[in-house]
Amino acid sequence: MRLKAGEKTGQFGLWLTEYINEERTKKDYLVYYDHGDPTRHDNVKAIKGFVGEKVKNANRLTDIDVLVANRNNEILLLIEIEESQISPKTLLGDIFASLVSTKFSVLEDEQMDFSVTSNSRLIIAGLHPNPERRKNYRCDIRRRIGEFSFPEDSIQGENIEFIIEPDLASCLAKLHHRVIQIL
Repeated sequence: MRLKAGEKTGQFGLWLTEYINEERTKKDYLVYYDHGDPTRHDNVKAIKGFVGEKVKNANRLTDIDVLVANRNNEILLLIEIEESQISPKTLLGDIFASLVSTKFSVLEDEQMDFSVTSNSRLIIAGLHPNPERRKNYRCDIRRRIGEFSFPEDSIQGENIEFIIEPDLASCLAKLHHRVIQIL
């Protein structure tokens, strides 16, 4: 049986929601994720990164798969999961579109905006079957990003991580583990 696009991302979002709800110390966190069933889970929402005051198609820069924030609407963690092989162009597009965004938003009854802080983190997770290229993604691109300076209202270079694995199962397993460490 072939998986629907984003199905594993939706399953990850559901797992993260349940994990946050079970952890007493994390009950004040908000979790939103895309690619789930919004008729069954009210935190399944499109997450839009944008510049300006109100998100519109004209100023929307990116869609993110998972957002974790505190009750002050400060972003703790953004996650983008590429369920297919990730090219350098896609990887850099995911990173820089997120860095340029000044806010992230979900639509509840009205638009809810979330702000980036100096502690906000971004994880890009994806697939690449070649071990040497996976190493390059984690090392060379990570090193180059560290050479840039970013505005204060942007995710900082040291808070960007990559999880690049040869298959989706190992990628998501490492992502689960890393998210537990971070939160």
